[in-house]
Amino acid sequence: MQHRRCCHKHGMNVCVHSVPDKPAEPQGLSADEVDTLFSCLTPFSNLALGVSGGADSLCLLVLFSEWRLRTSWPGHAEVLVVDHGLRAESAEEARFVSGTASTHGLCAHVLTWHGEKPLRNIQEAARSARYRLIADHMKSSGAQALLLGHHLDDQAETFLDRLTRGSGVSGLSAMSGDEADGPAGLRLLRPLLGTPKKRLEACLHARRLTWCADPSNHDSKYKRSRLRRILNLLEQEGLSAEKLAATAGHIRRSRLALEDTIVEFGSRHLELHPAGPARLRRVAYTRLPEDLRLRFLKELAGIVTGKRLRPRILKLQALDAALKHQDTVHQTLSGAVFEADDTFLWCWREPGRVPPETLTGISGDGVWDDRYRFGPVAEGNTAPEVERLNLGPLMNAPKNAQEIDWPKGWPKAAFDCAPVVWSEDGRIFDQSVSVKSKLDKNNHRSTFSLERLPIRGRLSGSWECDGDDCSEI
Repeated sequence: MQHRRCCHKHGMNVCVHSVPDKPAEPQGLSADEVDTLFSCLTPFSNLALGVSGGADSLCLLVLFSEWRLRTSWPGHAEVLVVDHGLRAESAEEARFVSGTASTHGLCAHVLTWHGEKPLRNIQEAARSARYRLIADHMKSSGAQALLLGHHLDDQAETFLDRLTRGSGVSGLSAMSGDEADGPAGLRLLRPLLGTPKKRLEACLHARRLTWCADPSNHDSKYKRSRLRRILNLLEQEGLSAEKLAATAGHIRRSRLALEDTIVEFGSRHLELHPAGPARLRRVAYTRLPEDLRLRFLKELAGIVTGKRLRPRILKLQALDAALKHQDTVHQTLSGAVFEADDTFLWCWREPGRVPPETLTGISGDGVWDDRYRFGPVAEGNTAPEVERLNLGPLMNAPKNAQEIDWPKGWPKAAFDCAPVVWSEDGRIFDQSVSVKSKLDKNNHRSTFSLERLPIRGRLSGSWECDGDDCSEI
């Protein structure tokens, strides 16, 4: 409680409030505040909550349960808890989460990480395994997004972590409240990202609820634990978690503006061949400012490989220097080949040591090489009977170079990984995404479809770090 202290000065009585005996207890979140935080969830009809049993995720579970009842949210929700098997208490903690979820009217599923565990970078490996297990479950359950209990302190820690790695704008923008393309392709929602951890714990205290404490959170051998101590010291100097999170937010806005500029540049200058490679006028590339050139190279490599890439900035800078100053260029970066002459810059998927897989005897539908969706074409109201076919890269197809009508203005090597469909007796099917054959007698049409997967608008996620310094733009 506060005390009033009276001072006598120059014959006057002056009363001032003294400093409290101890810091004021943090307040929890009111129903109105929770409703505002969770209002972003109303468009969804099927959600999953990632809950570990710690105070943050447990508070997410409790507040969400109360919110859905209070607002009559009509959707379906389930709780997912991952048992990594790294500590003796993990199975008991998973049961605790399941029991708490049941008490609050939610169904819980325990996902177990089986197999051998790595000896190094165990926390990163556990995080990857957690998202992979959750993604597999959500595919079967039809959940549209995963709710996570990340809070303001987590955001500040992430910012500091990226700062120690020498990250640029992409890394320092830290986490997003709505990560559309997170790990394993998940959509991540973080409604509590702007809320301090102490307020979440206060919500649990007010409800007389307990939570699981992970001893690794205080183990100095883990970087996150050391960063928490640094945060406490910085706050004493006026650099609070709120200010760090605000800085990350400012940087995120800049990052999104840069990425939108790259998308707009690509729409005007980049030509994507249906068979996979891409090209643009070299002069258009060289006229970009350096930061945009580096970002464009990373996104271009991601487009032709179909993968989320995080190349080191030093490799990007070396490639950019060659494209800026050398007459001709032939270099590789993260599974992509970059080639240039005085007119064009080309980029295509590198066969490398792991070329695209050749699928034999396919009869259903699926995804090939992270770049193309394949499947039978329905005729009328019924699916046709489709002969068993093979799908693989041009370099492995039963066709020689003399039979191919090579596209003009493109290097032949750019089509080594182009998709080709052929029958078991060696007949090549003339698919719209593949290069064409000169020999009409070998050209055949089929009821088999092959289409390029949509290009993801933003490949640069903010949900992981690879541990390398200066790895982000």
